[in-house]
Order: sequence, then structure tokens, then C-alpha cells
Amino acid sequence: MAPEDFAALKGTLLEAALESRSHQQGDSITRRVPIGPDVRRRFPQLNALIESRRWKGLMAYVASTRSEPIYYIQTIFGGAVEGPPDPQLQLHADTFHPSLKAWLFLTDVEENGRPLTYVAGSHRLTEKRVEWERKKSMEVLSDGDRLSQRGSFRVAEEELAALDLPAPTHFVVPANTLVVADTCGFHARANSSVPTVRLELFAYCRRTPFLPWTGFDLLSWRPLAQRRADWANAIVDWLDRRGLMKQHWRPIGPRRAAEPDA
Repeated sequence: MAPEDFAALKGTLLEAALESRSHQQGDSITRRVPIGPDVRRRFPQLNALIESRRWKGLMAYVASTRSEPIYYIQTIFGGAVEGPPDPQLQLHADTFHPSLKAWLFLTDVEENGRPLTYVAGSHRLTEKRVEWERKKSMEVLSDGDRLSQRGSFRVAEEELAALDLPAPTHFVVPANTLVVADTCGFHARANSSVPTVRLELFAYCRRTPFLPWTGFDLLSWRPLAQRRADWANAIVDWLDRRGLMKQHWRPIGPRRAAEPDA
């Protein structure tokens, strides 16, 4: 964004107290505000950004689909609570097929600020990567961790050379940097020696790879697409109350982005 537009957007987003949910993993807490119709109306600059042709084209290119992403205002409090190591510090792939995550960083990300980490070229399904996926799928139920067993395979940094992949890149970047990644590739948060806070606009898109077209997604129809994040929470809340699914994202009421939960 133009610096003056970004400064105005950042100021309004960080000062607003918005209905939020949080989820603890290890020693970290992730907080999200779904960007639905109400948030879009309240922040027209934000809506104009994610509705712009250039933005939509970049998201579709990396995701390999024209399906509409789900958007959140996201805060990651790293090392903020007692607990085991954050599992998101381990290099991993989200899927075995193209999928999208994007981050527009609202504040500077320092080397010791748990920056996004990505292994360049790891989104390509080379013969070695496909064989690695095959072996993982056969072994994961007997000796894999919980998240790998759910399909998000973890990879050790020492394994990268055998896959002809380089060392991970840390995205130590200034505010107003947009990073768009295919999360079939290996990625993580870098570790840090101090508690950290990362503030960002976060986009997510994962569509089944078994459809032979890139568009024609009813959930991307604007009246539905803009409400999916809110509806997903409401559905899981309903299932949780009936003991059918665990809701990990607990409502915490209105919060400013950098404001602690408690």
C-alpha cells in the first residue's frame, strides 16, 4: 500500500476494540478477528484493499484457485504463557496440494520476533518430495506427532538437503510488507529468546484439489464469502455445545489488537 494509506489503515485497525477469539498452542496465543461485513463497513480502506483487482489476482495465482480467501486481523503472542514449545515453530507443510496463506504485516517483524520462515521452492512436487510424502503417509500413524497425523506433516531442517532444498528464509521485514505463500511448501514461525507480538492482516484459502476447475465456487459468492469466518465459528460453537466437536477458539470479547487477553 502507499505509505500514507497504510498508516491510516494501521492506525484505525490497531486502535479499534473488536470482538475477538483466541487459541493457545504451546506457549503462544493466537488472536483473530474475523473480517466479515460489519468489519468491512467499519474499515472501508481495508475492504477496498482486499477487493482490489491486484490483491485478488495475487491471491488466486498463489492459491491456484479463484476461491475467495477467509480474512482475519491476527495477533500472535509468542512465548506469552507457560507451556511446551509452540508447535508452529516446527517446519511443516499444511497440505499436499496448493493452498494459500498471506500476511500483510502491520508492524515491523524483527529477527527475534518469531518471523515467518519459508523454504524456497518447497511448494514444488518434485519426485523426491512426492516420495517423501508417500513415506510420511505410511509411517505417520505409528510414529508421527499429532499435527502430522492430522495431515500437516512436520519436516526436520536436516531433511531439506536430501530433498534438494535450501535452508529456510526468515522474513525479517518492515511493516506494510505483504508475503503470500503456497503452504504446500514448508514454513514455520522462527523461534525467539524473548516474548513477542506479531500483528498482521491474515488471509487463508484451502480448496480441495480434486475439482477440475479453478472457479465456480458458490462459497465465493460475496454474500456467503464475507460471512464464512463468522459462520464457521458459530457452527463449531453449536457442535461444541453438543459434544460433537471441540471449539479451540474461545471468545474473549472486544480487544485492541495488541492488548493482552487477561
